[in-house]
Amino acid sequence: WDTAGQEKYQSVCHLYYRDAHVALIVYDIANKQTFRRAKLWLEELEKRFLPNEIVIALVGNKTDLAAEREVTTEEGEEFARTKGLLFMETSAKSNHRVNDVFMAVVQELLRREKEKASEPSPHGRSTVDLRASGARTRCC
Repeated sequence: WDTAGQEKYQSVCHLYYRDAHVALIVYDIANKQTFRRAKLWLEELEKRFLPNEIVIALVGNKTDLAAEREVTTEEGEEFARTKGLLFMETSAKSNHRVNDVFMAVVQELLRREKEKASEPSPHGRSTVDLRASGARTRCC
């Protein structure tokens, strides 16, 4: 869902990202305030998801406005690194690295799924719980 970071959506956003697997937090590199707001959006996500439940990418947009830059690449990289986020800078206007963001997110999702699949079960082997579930089922 694209809420454009507007505060009027903040109170209902949890409804949109309830079952999300990915979040892109996008800020304008030419507007420091949007970077500050991106940090608030991250806090909101951290309240609702455990670290490995969702892939989060921090995206600095509008690299076509490099002369007006207020947020350095290093600031974005450092913040993303400390929070364990993917990081990339793009320009939606010129389509610079936009596809790369989506590819990076998909690769991270696949890496995590592969990691989960290779984790052994708690008993060291595949297990199936055959105990009765307690739920009654009826036919027709």
